Amino acid sequence: MGPEFVAGRRVLIVGGGYIGLEAAAVAAKLGLSVTLLEAAPRILQRVAAPETSDFFRALHGENGVAIIEGTGLASLRGTGDGAITADLADGRVLNVDFVIAGIGVAANDRLAREAGLACEGGIIVDARGQSSDPAIWAAGDCTVLPYRGAMIRLESVQNAIDQAEAVAANMLGAEADYHPKPWFWSDQYALKLQIAGLNTGFDRVVVRKAEGATTCSHWYFKGETLLAVDAMNDPRNYMIGKRLIEAGRSPEAAVIADPASDLKALL
Repeated sequence: MGPEFVAGRRVLIVGGGYIGLEAAAVAAKLGLSVTLLEAAPRILQRVAAPETSDFFRALHGENGVAIIEGTGLASLRGTGDGAITADLADGRVLNVDFVIAGIGVAANDRLAREAGLACEGGIIVDARGQSSDPAIWAAGDCTVLPYRGAMIRLESVQNAIDQAEAVAANMLGAEADYHPKPWFWSDQYALKLQIAGLNTGFDRVVVRKAEGATTCSHWYFKGETLLAVDAMNDPRNYMIGKRLIEAGRSPEAAVIADPASDLKALL
């Protein structure tokens, strides 16, 4: 842990995605005074449903984190004594000791562009990992790859490993398409979030509650099709959701919502 993380110090975290929330959880656990700033109307807006945003907003509030949503950062000014003044877009002023930025990344495709490869927010590859130049292959966070009829950039440790293995095999002549199986995780305080699938395009969320205030799962549907699952301290239902998504199977929403139903039977 860096030398800035000392109990009693004031930290401003800019960005309410999973990286920013994880940083806030660590700082709060160490006894710092934590303020998290999110320019969008709600935390996790780009990656999660309002139900998941509400869950994590409450979790961080219970742990003393002050969350400010719907306003951005206008400027940072040094005060001359080592502290920092943060001017917010809505006119508020915060005095803090240090700032953490967790506002997302942009794929570094400069070399690929200079090589004349097709790029759009990353290096465009086909299902086998070939770029627009058949002699050049790419894998990992920098690539834009096909997934269920769309082109996506998948920021995931597991995808970087799996795609790299598939691309290496194809470079050696395997000629096999790579089919991503997205899954992610986040550890905050004593809570483990596990995510299976991608929720892009969802039009409803089904909440499955379990015993305990911090145990539940949110199931994303587009029409009748299951897209993704957010599972909070709920590894059993996470694994069931993951297997259903990978098999292309979609349970009835009413079955998911009923806490008395046995989801394992769906497999």
